[in-house]
Amino acid sequence: MSQTQTAPAERKKFSIPKYLVITMLTILAVGPQYFTNLAYSVNQIVVQGGLNLNGNIILYPSILSNLAFALGVPLGRVLSRRYGLRPTYLVLIFAFLVGSILNTFSADIGLLIAGRSIQGLTAGMLFLTIIPATLISFPGHIRNFFLFFVISGLFGSSAVGAFFGALSLSVDAWRWLFSLNIITAVICLVVGLIVLPKPTEKELDTRPIDKTGVFLLTVITLVTISPLLNLQQKGFDSLYVWPFLVIDVILLGLFINVDSRVSNPLVPLHSLWSWKAMSGATMAIVGHLLLVVAIAGINGILRNILDIPFRNLSIFYLWFFIGIVVSALICTFLYDVVGAGTLGIIGSIIIIVLGIDWIHVGFSTSITTLYAQIAFLGIGISMALVSGALGTALAGDLHYASDRSVSLHSVRNFLGALITPVVAWFITTRNVVHYEDIRNHVINGDPEVTNELTKMIQYLMAQGQSLADAKTNAMFSVVVNAKKAAILEAYHNTFVWIIVLGVIMLIASIGKAVTGKGLGLRSKEEKPKKEKQALLPSPKNEQ
Repeated sequence: MSQTQTAPAERKKFSIPKYLVITMLTILAVGPQYFTNLAYSVNQIVVQGGLNLNGNIILYPSILSNLAFALGVPLGRVLSRRYGLRPTYLVLIFAFLVGSILNTFSADIGLLIAGRSIQGLTAGMLFLTIIPATLISFPGHIRNFFLFFVISGLFGSSAVGAFFGALSLSVDAWRWLFSLNIITAVICLVVGLIVLPKPTEKELDTRPIDKTGVFLLTVITLVTISPLLNLQQKGFDSLYVWPFLVIDVILLGLFINVDSRVSNPLVPLHSLWSWKAMSGATMAIVGHLLLVVAIAGINGILRNILDIPFRNLSIFYLWFFIGIVVSALICTFLYDVVGAGTLGIIGSIIIIVLGIDWIHVGFSTSITTLYAQIAFLGIGISMALVSGALGTALAGDLHYASDRSVSLHSVRNFLGALITPVVAWFITTRNVVHYEDIRNHVINGDPEVTNELTKMIQYLMAQGQSLADAKTNAMFSVVVNAKKAAILEAYHNTFVWIIVLGVIMLIASIGKAVTGKGLGLRSKEEKPKKEKQALLPSPKNEQ
């Protein structure tokens, strides 16, 4: 009898709360996409050397993966509603596993592009398949901790990816990063098979799918490929760019018109037509764009200007992760207290101050200072982006929260996919402009440049070099310094974007705050009473 009495207690001791299991399935399913994106942006020079690639073709896998992710976001919601969480999740995780295997063993850029595109599409589809289920799985009295896991787990995956990308530079190897994706996908498959419940017919959405919307959005995505791949090298005036962008605008108009007329639209943009929803959506969208611009700019400064050791690069992105965790804690405990708008205001101010500081970053900037600044970047952006996204979902009737979420995240990810090549094109063109300005100063005999060149030649001759060698080496030094100065100015121009976007995010956050704190995550309901467990019949019943 003693064994009978202790069995329930032993079972409870080793049980894991359902919400923690679902959270793990979310982080390990969607997080690897963010992880790989940042890791690839940091270590792509190693991948380029490993595959013997030349030119900007190394950027193609990342560009196409981001675009595929954006397409997958609205499609995932459709599939999970039609077929249920379990089958949708397991099929998509298996597809993600296939993409990870292709990446790990890819022998050329074609396989790498295919693998990254599969990863992007399936991760995008998983995004709104599993995240809503995660939120619902949290008990009402601790639902605010959903924010901690989402920010530190998903947003933090980007920082962890950058950290591991820097590590891969140190060991001069990259395939092991993709093998980590294989491990996470296998874990998700095994655990998902065990814990995810089979859907009932009552849970499934039998409404007709917006097939026209799916078709148009797919065509828009395919048409966008050419301008994104060619923009950096050819510019907006290229025939590979502007005609396709014109077609995109026309198709986008058709898509919006079609989705405004159907009862079950793929991307219900009309759900955002309120100040509460629009202000929160602006916070999240601008926060996403800010992240892309900031990482592109500061990563370029570290690699091309300061040329810091790989160890310091790893530490740099570790501080980025620390900032994100701090933001997760702040949002977890203060979201219900002050609301999304106030958190967005704080985050926006941090970003604006940071942008002003980075305009003055230069060759003598302390790496310790940059450690602190990247931590504040993690705090500011994640605080505004995530609180804005959640504030959008909760901005009105909760029955339409899913509509607002899919609209926001579809727009956010499509604009995020577009902005990356635009930033690369901007940095490239500004670099050329600044270099030509410096070069003209040298050619036209600018007195200041001539004076510095003369001093350098005299110094080299004093070191024992001949006049001819001194002139050659001095001119070479001038060219090298001119190139560094030009790219530094290009990055400074990019950081102006941070200030402008930060101001836009601040205005949206103030607007969000003006509309009120809004709905909170935690419910004031009492904790559910513990159910009595019985593994064996009661002795009384046996009698």
